[in-house]
Amino acid sequence: MRKLDELRNELDRIDDNIAKLINSRMEIVEEVSRYKLENNTNTSDSKRKLDIIKRLKCNSKEEYKTIIEEIYKEIFRESEKFIENYKNNHFLYGLIGENLGHSWSKEIHSEIASYKYYLKNINKNDLLDFFKERKFKGINVTMPYKIDCIKYLDKIDIDAENIGAVNTIVNEEGVLTGYNTDLYGFEDSLKYFSYSLKNKKVLILGSGGASKMVSEALKRAGVSKFQVISRFSWPSYEDLDNFLDYNVIINTSPVGMYPNNMESLIDLSKFSNLDFVYDLIYNPYKTKLILDAEKIGVKAVSGLYMLVAQAYYASELFLNKKIEKNKISECYKKILLSKRNICLVGMPGSGKSTMGKILAETLNRSLYDIDIMIEEKEGISISEIFEKFGEEYFRKAETEILREISKESGAIIASGGGSILKEVNRDLIRQNSFVIFLDRPLEKLERVGRPLSKEPKSLEKLFSERYLIYKEISDLRVSVVENKEECLKKILEGLKID
Repeated sequence: MRKLDELRNELDRIDDNIAKLINSRMEIVEEVSRYKLENNTNTSDSKRKLDIIKRLKCNSKEEYKTIIEEIYKEIFRESEKFIENYKNNHFLYGLIGENLGHSWSKEIHSEIASYKYYLKNINKNDLLDFFKERKFKGINVTMPYKIDCIKYLDKIDIDAENIGAVNTIVNEEGVLTGYNTDLYGFEDSLKYFSYSLKNKKVLILGSGGASKMVSEALKRAGVSKFQVISRFSWPSYEDLDNFLDYNVIINTSPVGMYPNNMESLIDLSKFSNLDFVYDLIYNPYKTKLILDAEKIGVKAVSGLYMLVAQAYYASELFLNKKIEKNKISECYKKILLSKRNICLVGMPGSGKSTMGKILAETLNRSLYDIDIMIEEKEGISISEIFEKFGEEYFRKAETEILREISKESGAIIASGGGSILKEVNRDLIRQNSFVIFLDRPLEKLERVGRPLSKEPKSLEKLFSERYLIYKEISDLRVSVVENKEECLKKILEGLKID
């Protein structure tokens, strides 16, 4: 039997090694903390912890299994506390809300200022503790807490008080002051889009915090009158016939917002004096409300410029200094370009798939080729689909694919030649895409493997039926040349990408 001192010395060496391993483990935990802060992910993964304990117990002697389990439960508890503290201590600037998975605020703030800006999902039950700790320097607040957060503030700006909702909070040495920069962003956006609300009759759709902000803006703008429409009180959407002479409709509700694209509760064709539609939603860039307005020749804008402008004013409050005003339009154009899809339309054989691949590689974007996706889903070629099931079946499959893919942001979409034939498809394409018409001369179009254009006469007929639709739906027409690099150059110049 070994002597006690010898056993203790060996235990000391083991403890030293354990301590080194724990240090190494905590360094990785710190990296995990940073990742979770950057990506707004949950701290705990219960299943992973149980799986690890189960695996470690399998490699242990029976009499040590319980000890292993208790030790690792404690390691996980301490790791979780470390991660939570790390996230709280480093969340100095950011956005809080209930579901922020698709927010663009992080990218916008990184364009405007140099501070690190994070997203933080918070449950309503955790709001009190968050505001008690007051570790942040400046935050933005979004749905559903723009009103709830007011009770935790020490001071509130007069404009925010008049609105009754806050979207920006600044922590000055423990004193929390609330502001509403949405108001200034909204007013700036009207100037940018050259529209005056003075003497207009305005309908506001929705009755939440954003609706209160718009109501205050309308009072400041000198409108003739305005009316809030709500699903929960009078007047509701069933009472819209009483307001068909109004000039402006402003949507402040989440109806039509990602992921519930293409929803609308209002028929714009009934309004006789309508000349402006403003949808505060920014994703998708063009909601159904905006698309419907454009179809009847009414000017319509999204909430993206307002989103950027309110972030600009929030940044000035966070940093307590003036920032160059041109940052707003610069950031707006950059975010718009990066977030909108680029959708290629044109005749079969015009080069949509080829140029789609080249564009995706050049711009480092995901590529969605609709025809290829249909073939993969059906397990047979396009020609076989037409032969076995007919064109109507194919068009239905095409719409189903477009309905999902068109919700993407910043992707390249190579559409099918006939995608634009159905109005629903045109809306799906236009809601989030910069549409480029690849206009290739008729005699240059490829016909092999094209079920509807394999014969010259069939091709000519398709060309005459579709050409005007391609032109009408597109934001840019590119005359296709056979040199792919030259064609790419034309596209990038049209997109204003160097």
